[in-house]
Amino acid sequence: MKSKLPVLLGLSAVLLATACSTATETTDKSGTSAEPASESSQSAPSASSSSSPSPTSSAGSVTAQDIIPTLAQAQSDEDKAPAEFNEPSIKASSLRALAPLSYAQEFAAVNDEDELCLIAWANSGDGDGTATLNGPEVECEDPSEVKDEGLKLSIDSTKDKPGVVLAMLPPDITEDAARTELLKIPGNHEDLRPPVEFKATDFGVVSVAMEPATAEELGSITFPRKDGTKFTLDLD
Repeated sequence: MKSKLPVLLGLSAVLLATACSTATETTDKSGTSAEPASESSQSAPSASSSSSPSPTSSAGSVTAQDIIPTLAQAQSDEDKAPAEFNEPSIKASSLRALAPLSYAQEFAAVNDEDELCLIAWANSGDGDGTATLNGPEVECEDPSEVKDEGLKLSIDSTKDKPGVVLAMLPPDITEDAARTELLKIPGNHEDLRPPVEFKATDFGVVSVAMEPATAEELGSITFPRKDGTKFTLDLD
């Protein structure tokens, strides 16, 4: 009697091969292969890589320190206010003296909004140490505006106190350019307390000061800028 073992072994091999073939076809059709899934996840952009640059970037913006470089230095005795000054919005440590004038004592400072401020007291100009002060008055603007238009403030005179119209010119107007234009004004000069006074800081920012009556009479003054354009200081 012949043994059935070879037949059974052959049948088992056929069944096993058929099962493996069926499993392979099922996997191929299902699309669940690990390699394609990995390629898909790598090609998808992440949230961080697709985000645009922040619009709040301050690159290239104008700061108060760009116009008043002494803000980068420690406060000196000259930077102290001539009278009591308590304006909550002004950073007290930022007070910096500007060019001394016979018509006014003026300072630059920064407020809580990082605006550049002009702070001044009108001065009667007495040279014997008994000068009368009137003020203070404060005007603030964004530094980019000050770069283009400067800063102007006015202090009205009273029966007993002096007044002044004061302007810190844009930083691209030089002292020589200011001198040339201001000395064209009839009767103006550079002696003590002239009708229209001007002085520059060591870092080149020019201030112009006069009595309110002189400002009303003149109306405006035009200065040449370094780029060849004109800046008109409105004195009204």
